[in-house]
Amino acid sequence: MARNKMSVKARKKRALAYMTRGQALRKLQLPLKDFRRLCIIKGIYPVEPKNKKINPTSQTRTYYLRKDIQFLGHEPIIWKFWDFKIFMKRIAKAKGRKDAESVKRIRENKPFYKLDHIVKERYPTFIDALRDLDDALSMCFLYARFGKSKLLPLEMIELSRRLTLEFMYYVMETKSLRRVFISIKGYYYEANIMGQNIRWVVPHHFVLTRVPDVDFQVMKTFTEFYITLLGFVNYKLYTSNSFCYPPKIYESKSVKSIGDANEKDVEEEEEADTDEAIAALNAPLLGHQGNVVLDERQNIDNFEGEDDEPAKFGSAVLTFHQLQKLQALFAGMKFFINREVPRESLCFAIRSFSGEVSWDKTLFPGATFSEDDETITHQIVDRDDVPKKYLNRYYIQPQWVFDCINARALLPVQNYFMGAKLPPHISPFVEEKPGDYVPPEKLAMLGLKDDVEMEESENEEEANDQQNADEEDEEVKTKSTKQTKQKDKVPVNGNSADGQTVVRKGQLSKVNKAWQEENLKNEEKRLKVMMMPKKKKQLYTRIVKSIKHKNRDAEKLKRKRDDYDQQTKKSKKV
Repeated sequence: MARNKMSVKARKKRALAYMTRGQALRKLQLPLKDFRRLCIIKGIYPVEPKNKKINPTSQTRTYYLRKDIQFLGHEPIIWKFWDFKIFMKRIAKAKGRKDAESVKRIRENKPFYKLDHIVKERYPTFIDALRDLDDALSMCFLYARFGKSKLLPLEMIELSRRLTLEFMYYVMETKSLRRVFISIKGYYYEANIMGQNIRWVVPHHFVLTRVPDVDFQVMKTFTEFYITLLGFVNYKLYTSNSFCYPPKIYESKSVKSIGDANEKDVEEEEEADTDEAIAALNAPLLGHQGNVVLDERQNIDNFEGEDDEPAKFGSAVLTFHQLQKLQALFAGMKFFINREVPRESLCFAIRSFSGEVSWDKTLFPGATFSEDDETITHQIVDRDDVPKKYLNRYYIQPQWVFDCINARALLPVQNYFMGAKLPPHISPFVEEKPGDYVPPEKLAMLGLKDDVEMEESENEEEANDQQNADEEDEEVKTKSTKQTKQKDKVPVNGNSADGQTVVRKGQLSKVNKAWQEENLKNEEKRLKVMMMPKKKKQLYTRIVKSIKHKNRDAEKLKRKRDDYDQQTKKSKKV
């Protein structure tokens, strides 16, 4: 009885720890729409009760922790929600009376709320904000691609666009970009800021149509919070690196007069900082004193020795000299982008690695040199033919830039010429585990193809040795069976059929020690598995099955690649 009473008490105690959504709405006196907005902004989400027997008759209810609801009850934004409800009632009454002056006066006093205190509350330190910046950047870049509509206000779209451009400028000036990958969803970027790897995705420049399955009100609430967070982060990043915030750019035409720039020149430069020039992403930023922030890392001596190994493909750990070499990957190179090539992504990637970029000035603002400049080293095109060609430059496809960044070295341009069949674009974010299939292109970038071939040859030699040993064991077994058969023919007393004693010469049996050791290990392993408890044995069998499944998948991919290589060889011969 005591145990039953304790269980009932424990069940009641657990039930008191949770609250249904309806109870939370009644407690906070909020409609479902405002309650959902408040939970998203404060970071409160539904939970699954530990005790499933809280209310067996209603399995579809949504539960929240009672402490979270009590925490929401002290939020000042709730008062703003109530004020907005009163505001909407006053607007409706004024419109019903057709009082235009009252409607105008009421709209001027529309209540609004700020999320600054919530950002400081959810992220006590700046590192915490950087760790949670992936979703904020992805959402803001997505929101900046939308067009104007009733559900998507133009102010938030423009603010998202401005904040994302500010972040891209910071990444370019500090050379923080590390890896890039192009997929169907968009461009994946990864930057290292203050020791934190931040990864986000930027959609392609297509017209985004409205998807009926997406709740844009929920997206708007998330974006509203992420915009505030990104504004705080941008301000902290710019001020900590002596940049002007909001960012101000320096026109490349007046870079020659950096040292003796007077106040009049600075005023002219400030007037030239238009939105179009900032969106071009092709001008250096100004510091607090109005001077261009030059990259001082290029002046550091490179003491890299011959024994230093190059950075591995996709590796997140870099030494100091490897980092300096990576940040100056495109140093001394001048790229000209054709009109059919995505300008923003290439400009962002090239400038992040010390390269110079330009395009046709009649199409987009921010061009620094024209197409007929003889110092251009690479021209990025995405067509089969160019009307006017120059002999002193390479005509390459855009994938060369991104593959060089991921490989952290300048790849041969022959594979990326205009009209050439491009090599596979391998994702640098995929980290293969032992036993997984690794494409040969990635092995070539890693420099491990020869080692793998040597390992395969060694494995083949070991397999041949094992096969020879097995054949020898079979011969020994057959000889022993023949001897036993002959012995069976001899009577027990050692006499033959004629009654004579038969004496045969003994033979040495060869023993394969490797085969015996392998059998002994397998037997020990089998006994260990048999002695396992039931739970651990089930877990072990699941692990073994998963390993076998991965090995089968790796072999399947390898066979597919072999078939593809054979087909390509046949097509080339034809």
